[in-house]
Amino acid sequence: MAEHEHNHDEDNPLQGYFDWQVTTLMLAHDLSDPIPAGDEDGHHQRRHQVEDEVRTLTLGILPEQFKHDASLAWPPELMMSITRETLKTATRIAGMT
Repeated sequence: MAEHEHNHDEDNPLQGYFDWQVTTLMLAHDLSDPIPAGDEDGHHQRRHQVEDEVRTLTLGILPEQFKHDASLAWPPELMMSITRETLKTATRIAGMT
């Protein structure tokens, strides 16, 4: 598996939301496929996988104008759509559907 560079921009107002998405999907994956305690490599790999999963999920919803202009504020309706899809994905991963 190729190593990925994942930069976290603490000044980005969407960073907390991204972290919530990652945490939500990590917990869902842990329900369906727990990583044994102490398996730091497994946890690290899962985190990278889930970060990529969140990016793919979000980019799949994000209108083109927002992909090309980081200065645009994301409207509440867009955030609600991303939240719905994140929760649907977590439910599916956890085997609750």
